This record gives sequence, C-alpha cells and structure tokens, in this order.
Amino acid sequence: MNKLDFLEELRYYLHYLSSQEQEEIIQDFEEHFEMGRAEGKTDEEIVRSLGSPQQIAKELQSTQQVEKVRTNHSEKNQFRRIGIIIALCFFNLIVVLGPSIGIAGIILAAWVVAFSFVVQIFIAGIQWIIQPGSFYLFELFSSITLAGSGLLIFIGANYVTNSAIRIFSKYIAFNARLVKGEDHV
Repeated sequence: MNKLDFLEELRYYLHYLSSQEQEEIIQDFEEHFEMGRAEGKTDEEIVRSLGSPQQIAKELQSTQQVEKVRTNHSEKNQFRRIGIIIALCFFNLIVVLGPSIGIAGIILAAWVVAFSFVVQIFIAGIQWIIQPGSFYLFELFSSITLAGSGLLIFIGANYVTNSAIRIFSKYIAFNARLVKGEDHV
C-alpha cells in the first residue's frame, strides 16, 4: 500500500469526524510519510510502521470519546455536584444524624446489657467462693437466668448491629452515587 492508498483509506474510516478534524489528522500522517522518506524508508515500510488505517481510526475514535466524557464534566456539572454535596451535608446533619446516634445508642446499650447479664453468672460464682455461707440457690438460678437472657440479647444485638451496618453502608453508597452523578439508584 502506498501513501495515497493509505491516506484515502484512513479518510474513509474517519468519516465520523468533521472535515476540519479529518484534514488535521491527514496532515499529521502526511508529515509521518515525509519524515519517513527523509530517513530513507519506502511508502510500504512507513505504512507497515503506522499500522492499519482502520485500527488508527478506531483508536482516534476511542480517544475522542474519552475527551467527550472529560468535557461532559464541565463547570456546570461541577456546580451541580457542589450543590448536591451541600444539600446532602445539611440533610444528613439535620435529618439523619439524630436518629443514627439514637439507634447507635440503643445498640450499644443492648451490648452492654447483654455483657453485664452474662458476667452476672461469674460474679455469682465469685460470691459463692468468697462467702459460701451467704449464698442462696435463688441467686444461682437468677444468675443462670440472667446469663441465658444475656446470651439471647447478644444474639439479637449481633443481628441488629449487622443490619444497621448494612443499611448504613447502602446509605453511604447512595450518597456517593448522588455525588458522582450516577443515575441508577
């Protein structure tokens, strides 16, 4: 393939570009041919070093699409993002923060109660070792009851904690998608 065939085929594959952009690209490749000839290369050698016109056009098209995406995030888009971030900050501060702290307090209280109920059986055992004469069976059975209740509360607190973490993670991901401007929610 010679220079004219190469440039004609390249122009054919660049049909999606404006005529001005096509001319700029063709001029760049004409310069490649001139520099190659100055180095003593033939048109066929230059064509082989450049690659296929179709592949070149595909690469230029993908580069152009990347540029469109970059320009799509213009100042207008940035102002929109800043507005979303400010709105989310106020919404999260006013509406979400209070209930979140309340729920976290309830979960923490459930863990503390569960722990104290389970520890109660060990405290009863220590009391029986230290003062065996003042230890009654009622204390033993009530300690066993509290320890069992504590274990059940542990299970419930674990379930509620994991659920709260999942919901909170999904809410954070939702906020991130809003800030990024993704439409799928």
